[in-house]
Amino acid sequence: MMMTMTRTVNERERWYRLEVVSNLFGEWLLIRSFGSMYKVTPLGIICQTFPDIESAETAYIQLTQKKSKRGYISLEQQKQGN
Repeated sequence: MMMTMTRTVNERERWYRLEVVSNLFGEWLLIRSFGSMYKVTPLGIICQTFPDIESAETAYIQLTQKKSKRGYISLEQQKQGN
């Protein structure tokens, strides 16, 4: 499960990516990476560990809603809008 979102503030384009993946120990990771559209490498990466996929998906949904309120739009929504 992965989603990339973007927003423009003060003529600066930013991106935010959420990804849920499993690790070798049977845990689930929520990986958040973010940065500027003008830089190749991300400015930040945050990784959270969850014991099961349900709790990781819950955190994923909460973060997508939080970012949507801040003005981030998913790439799928941008494609539908154009």
